[in-house]
Amino acid sequence: MRGMYHFYLRLPMLIRLGLILLFILSFSAYLAHLLEQETFPTFFESFYWAVITAGTVGYGDYAPYSLEVRILAIFLVFLGGSFLAFTTVHFASAVIKTENRYFEGKNMYKNQDHIIIVGWNERSRNTIHSIKNRVQPYRIVLIDNSLEANPLYKQGVHFIHGKASEDQIWLKAHIQKASSILITSDASLTESDADMNTIISILTARGLNDNIPIHAEILTLEQATNAKRAGADFIIQTSNLAAQEMVKSFNGSLIQE
Repeated sequence: MRGMYHFYLRLPMLIRLGLILLFILSFSAYLAHLLEQETFPTFFESFYWAVITAGTVGYGDYAPYSLEVRILAIFLVFLGGSFLAFTTVHFASAVIKTENRYFEGKNMYKNQDHIIIVGWNERSRNTIHSIKNRVQPYRIVLIDNSLEANPLYKQGVHFIHGKASEDQIWLKAHIQKASSILITSDASLTESDADMNTIISILTARGLNDNIPIHAEILTLEQATNAKRAGADFIIQTSNLAAQEMVKSFNGSLIQE
């Protein structure tokens, strides 16, 4: 009996309440059948009446006449109304809780062939918008530790809150079934620290998936080789790209002069 009681306590709350309700309905049906056999000649008919009464439907095809069974009917009406109200509130609360978990980046991504983007900044924002415009349907998972909520929730981007240096975060992003990874530099760090953080993220991701293409943004020339050694397939040196654009602009102004 103790083992059954502990097993009962481990069940979900709604199942436990359902078992209690089933017991009360069965016991009420037994009492109604026992007290009014003329109205309820079989247990099934009394159980049917108990269910209909607790559901506050009340078809009226079975109407008790004794005081005891009428009091029992009042009890079933209040019980059924309370249970239905509690169930509705519970399901509504569960839906809101699930939505909040998605919004706060706590839920695991379960699809496949998706792109994982690490870091929320202007570059990752523009990249996500470009992917949305060019690839349909798009599947994007955003990993970031600085955000408290999904900035692109309405756009269908799955957000995971956490550090890309932790295995569990990559597993939440379902790295085993992803198609590619883009790791952007952390703008809140210095260039050298941001590159070291990127390299650690590359090592963590590569340790969990040997074959996935990894694109990494590196700010300093010295760390580009280390990023390759860590497992990055493509190095994006944004500082060099910015310098080239500035030189082009500078040369253009000199030509105009």
